[in-house]
Amino acid sequence: MTGAEVIVVGGGLAGMAVAAFLAPEHDVLVVERAPGLGTEASSQNAGMIRRLGEDPQERALALRSAAWLSDPPPEFAEASRVTGALVGLAHDPTHLNDAVAHLRAAGVRVEAVDRPEEVAPAAAGTHLTRAWWLPDERVADPRALIEGFTTVLQRHGGRVRTGTAVRALTLRSGRVTGVETDEDVLGAECVVLATGAWSAVLAARAGLQRPLIPVRRTMLQTSRGAAWRSEHPWTWIDDVGVYARPDSSGWLVSGCDETIAFPREAAGSTGPLDPVQAAHALAKLRRYLPRLADVEIRGGWTGLRTFAPDRRPVLGRDPECVGLVWAAGLGGYGVTCCVGVGEAIASLLRDERVGWLRAAALDPGRPYPRRWPVRGDGTLHRARLRAVRLPDPA
Repeated sequence: MTGAEVIVVGGGLAGMAVAAFLAPEHDVLVVERAPGLGTEASSQNAGMIRRLGEDPQERALALRSAAWLSDPPPEFAEASRVTGALVGLAHDPTHLNDAVAHLRAAGVRVEAVDRPEEVAPAAAGTHLTRAWWLPDERVADPRALIEGFTTVLQRHGGRVRTGTAVRALTLRSGRVTGVETDEDVLGAECVVLATGAWSAVLAARAGLQRPLIPVRRTMLQTSRGAAWRSEHPWTWIDDVGVYARPDSSGWLVSGCDETIAFPREAAGSTGPLDPVQAAHALAKLRRYLPRLADVEIRGGWTGLRTFAPDRRPVLGRDPECVGLVWAAGLGGYGVTCCVGVGEAIASLLRDERVGWLRAAALDPGRPYPRRWPVRGDGTLHRARLRAVRLPDPA
């Protein structure tokens, strides 16, 4: 039986960040089911580093990641760049007040703006009850992040196995002893689950009920239109759930829709556009960012975002299974939070104090709600409570 001191299951942004932060002091092996690293949920996002979010623990992870990316090691010098960001509210002017206060207390520049079009021309003509300008927000290149984490991992002797599906955790007397793949059994003192939508399924096969719910979300690729410019800040109308970020060919746009969708074991997470959801996202864009009403859909996809019922990440040691560690439930914030996740997991495994994070709030064994708010069309005030469905371990 071969293996490593630590096996990280999942080679996306969270898994590779954990592996890179662990590698200097541990023998680490990353096992990824896809032929390449970072090809599932990590490749499906718009790359925005967003610190002005709803949850304080998610913000703590985002603050840590953004600070690290502002002065990164040489391997990550080209992994992100400053674009600035406009975050607005169409209906509830108080929705992000706590978040603004938190960021300002942490020294982040967050400026209230009455004329958002002066910093983000795409916002011209929109009617917002509140808008915030964050001049230091970034966009990141997920591929560059993955390559940087891989370089760090391998420099310290860590290894990667792609094209290898983990079918089950191996256990002895309530302790994880490794993983079973299609090809062999790999031994480990510690296993980190960072497989996104598939993490809860692997845990369920070991008798652990951890409610992680995958939802499918739409991403559009549009034409440029008259307002496009490459340096335009990314713009997010938060309470109605629509954002636009320029890329080289036009805009990346999402209506932040959520459809519960547990993936099939052998399938990938990227799916085709749903015409209804695509039309809904475009209609939202035209209503809330009318300056972009001239863009046309050129392509897109749907991807999976995985949430716990309280919409907080699931991070740290599992209290019911010695040696099992979680790095899951990031809910689409993998780019924003991956560095913080890697640093936090590495510190927790070394029994170091993580003073910047309230780890108990993210504990895998914490009580979870039995119902959770699903934002079907991406709009906060139209969220509907749904019963928590546990994954089928078969």
